[in-house]
Amino acid sequence: MVIKEDKHRFVVIIEKETFEKFKILADKEKRSASNLANKLINDYIEEHEK
Repeated sequence: MVIKEDKHRFVVIIEKETFEKFKILADKEKRSASNLANKLINDYIEEHEK
């Protein structure tokens, strides 16, 4: 997979059980885990820029 020049990738290390629960939440929203993580980060930044 090629990452566009305007995008960055970073790794987050979490417990396996936490990740499994996160994937379930993502599935409920019909998202991938990475897509949901991206949304949460963007929402957090937007909220704290106010």
